[in-house]
Amino acid sequence: AAAAAAAGSPPPRPLRAFSASPAVGRKHRCTLVYLHGFCGNAHEYVSRDCDWGYPWLPGQHHVQGLRGVLPMAPRMQQPWGETRRSWYIYKGLQRNGIGDHDTLENSRRSVVELLRREIARLGGRGDRCFLGGLSQGCTVALDIYLRHGPELGLGGFVGSVGFVPSDSMGFKGVDQALLKFLEDPVQITRPLWLQCATDDGSDVPWNLVKTSVRPLEGRVPGLLVNKVRGRGHCVDDWEARWLCDFISKYAPGDASTASPP
Repeated sequence: AAAAAAAGSPPPRPLRAFSASPAVGRKHRCTLVYLHGFCGNAHEYVSRDCDWGYPWLPGQHHVQGLRGVLPMAPRMQQPWGETRRSWYIYKGLQRNGIGDHDTLENSRRSVVELLRREIARLGGRGDRCFLGGLSQGCTVALDIYLRHGPELGLGGFVGSVGFVPSDSMGFKGVDQALLKFLEDPVQITRPLWLQCATDDGSDVPWNLVKTSVRPLEGRVPGLLVNKVRGRGHCVDDWEARWLCDFISKYAPGDASTASPP
């Protein structure tokens, strides 16, 4: 019945996305689809005014064969009256749970469709397509990765200051998806990198994060948790460094990991 309902659903609304493709003459080798956080703006990740060394931008840490794809979340009115770009409607102010599941489902379907298009650009090589995000974008991207990563054959996940989603936080069905994910002998060995702020006491509290990660510990060989402290939730350029470390390690061997300074 669920499959029939999904089949009868209207196609997902295409997301506006910014991208940074390999320079002319450089072959497209891999892709990172990366979701911004609540109130964020995807354009900031590709702006010429950006001082942080994201791996898709020209500079010392540029991966020449990498295509960075930065989708933009739609604007949503939150329960406290604020309208901002968001991947879902929250349950309440300072509460990370889902308040309107349909908004999450719509975002999920749109991102999955984007991933399918990007994998097609790579000639069907899902293992050369990575997924990640920051804060709310990290959690939503991880929800998608746990549900669809094995099906799409994604190459790995990298995120900062999010948490592992669960049914108890309103991500309906993800607990069952996690169990299936853990049964996939290939996907669990692929990198799943999480950068977590242990001094974040309010936005995405460390107590929530460390509890959410426990179902993965000892069961996902690809899991790497990087604990940082000193900036709270706003990790700023640490986010870019984390992405560069990940892509430098897992970009295909035929993709150059840096451009000349």
